[in-house]
Amino acid sequence: MSRVHTVCPVTSPQNPWQQGGYPQSGTPSGGFPQQYPQYPRQNPFAAPPVSAHEMGAVRRPMTIEIAFWIAVVVPLLATVLSVVSYLLLQGVVNDAIGSAGSGSTEIDAQISSVANGVMLFFFIVLTIIYLVLTALWILFGFKMRVGRNWARITLTVFASVWALSGVVGLIQGGTMTTTGSLGDLEVPGSYYAMAYAQSGLGLVAMAVFITLVFLKPSNWFFQAANRH
Repeated sequence: MSRVHTVCPVTSPQNPWQQGGYPQSGTPSGGFPQQYPQYPRQNPFAAPPVSAHEMGAVRRPMTIEIAFWIAVVVPLLATVLSVVSYLLLQGVVNDAIGSAGSGSTEIDAQISSVANGVMLFFFIVLTIIYLVLTALWILFGFKMRVGRNWARITLTVFASVWALSGVVGLIQGGTMTTTGSLGDLEVPGSYYAMAYAQSGLGLVAMAVFITLVFLKPSNWFFQAANRH
């Protein structure tokens, strides 16, 4: 006579469900019971994904930011100083014309008036050149700011020429605003101070600009920008 062994299910306080079984509301595949909510596996506190465009963006170093503002502000300031220098010189010439008209012949007064007109013509031409160069500086400055290496090279050439003219202006005691010899006219010291300030500003600013755009962070920036 054979004995029939009955296997009783084993339960424990940690696992109240019978081994090999599942609750009536569960599923045979071992999933969560229907009364339990399904939670997403994604971390709700995680940062949003970074787009491919942001991943490819090149961070601009501070050296380029400073060089950019030099390219924008210094040409505008030089134009303003040029106008102020002309106004100071114009006052001296007007005083000379007035003196010539009161104590000299009519021919001398006419000659002084023609000289004043010639100086005004040269001032207008130089001002137009200043404005065109300022516009180019600002335009190429924006191109350089976004990583265009050709803009850096072009502005470096401009800066070298400007620095050289600043050295010449400091040596001669004048700038490009001087249109010629003033003869025996007594030029006020404020004009020479303005001329030295304009030449010194150009020399120092352009030396700083050239140094900034060729430092290591700037070189890395342009190399990374050319790869994108």
